Amino acid sequence: MREAPRLHSPPVAEERRRLVGQITTVLEASSVVQDPNSRQLLLQELRHALGGALDYREVGVLRLQLIALVTACMDRAGGLRCLAECLELFEPEGKQTVALLRLADDWQAYELLSDYDVAWLRGELSTLDTTPDLRQFVAEIRATPAPPWCETAWELFAHLTSANAHGEVPSWLVLLDRLAPAVTQASLPRLRQLCRQLATDWGVADQLDAAQPSAAAPTRSAYLVIQFEKYGGDDDTYIMSHWYQWASPEWQPIRGEDRHVAYEELEAAVDRVVNEAERRWATRAGAVTIEFVLPWQLINEPVDTWRKELQSALPSPLTTEYPLVIRSLERNRASHWHRLWRSRWQLVSDRPAERKLIHCAAQLHADVQLEAILKRESAVAVLVLSETPTADSIGERQLLVGLRSGVPAIVWHRDPPSKKDLCQTVASMVDGRASDTGVTALPNHVAHLRQLAWSEDPEGLHKHIGHGFVMLFDDPDRQPGGADSADGDRRKVLA
Repeated sequence: MREAPRLHSPPVAEERRRLVGQITTVLEASSVVQDPNSRQLLLQELRHALGGALDYREVGVLRLQLIALVTACMDRAGGLRCLAECLELFEPEGKQTVALLRLADDWQAYELLSDYDVAWLRGELSTLDTTPDLRQFVAEIRATPAPPWCETAWELFAHLTSANAHGEVPSWLVLLDRLAPAVTQASLPRLRQLCRQLATDWGVADQLDAAQPSAAAPTRSAYLVIQFEKYGGDDDTYIMSHWYQWASPEWQPIRGEDRHVAYEELEAAVDRVVNEAERRWATRAGAVTIEFVLPWQLINEPVDTWRKELQSALPSPLTTEYPLVIRSLERNRASHWHRLWRSRWQLVSDRPAERKLIHCAAQLHADVQLEAILKRESAVAVLVLSETPTADSIGERQLLVGLRSGVPAIVWHRDPPSKKDLCQTVASMVDGRASDTGVTALPNHVAHLRQLAWSEDPEGLHKHIGHGFVMLFDDPDRQPGGADSADGDRRKVLA
């Protein structure tokens, strides 16, 4: 049975006619729609996506047929967005696809707010550009980056209306409230009134202020994660993958292109990726953390001594600019270790203050004995190895036990000072606190220690403890390749 068309107020009905015409014109210009065979494939995909055929009459004149199709999609909840996403399959990032996505968002906004006079709002917000700060704000309130084609505040607002949910403050309403100071003085009272009315009608009037991210909230770090993986049977070549994400509360990184890199070229390849990331983030302001996901063969590689801008007259150590830690590729891949890893990570910020945070491994404690100690002291978040984890050493066995036991932070030194000095240094960073600022801020404390080393002992002559200080720091909620890092969909590898 055909779904009855919904009735709309005159202003919304007027917008509907406008959008039907604009969407039809966009579809007419699409090469997929112009070709009869491709058009049939598009319609077939649309039927699958909607779970059934749309009830509309096919006619011989293309424009008339498209008007009927667009009208039917508008009468089906989510139908127009579905049409746009189906076209995206055939023309990803194409001009017509982007235009259709914008128009589908337009319709969603007008339909959602059909009981309110918002025609003026589109004209007002269309004059405001989407700034990097506004994009970051949206990423924080929605935990999902806005698409690049949202170039104005209206397009950003309309896009967020597709994520409407009752029972909580809608992200589009939080954005609208945030935009109030940016509109013209003449429109400000009208926008304030609209926000109050919407908050009341949605039942979130007492929650709207709390939904705004606090200006006093700690600044989140952006991340550049670089992973090395041995390439087949070639002992000298690695697959270098990388992911990047600007500061956001939810981990949804973008994956870059993979590269085949010879061992002696690893530092130079990292330099290129770092420079690419910096160019990408040229309009941003904020901190960036670099993480190296290393396989067992490279776990003691001195990545903290690697430099950037190698082609310049004065290359500089990465550690003078970035918090830098290493991570374990094996732990990322070993899903049977992840339960203990997540359980111990959760205790990092949810723990009585009297519990022990750090365990300094004794010289002969490895294997079962160390594992039993760590299982008994379930709140230990930092393991300090008794020696460097070189091949077939006690340190290597301690490292394996720490990874297997789920300890998120493991510390050692490549040129060990006394064990007492190393443990005291780590303890001073954690400061005996059971809050997340004690453990999760360790990468920043280590960065400060290394910067002191470079400023006070740039040649390493005085054996400053910051030189050769290694921290493996693994957050289970930020696994670069997902659980098990099942990278079967690996992108094209660059030579």
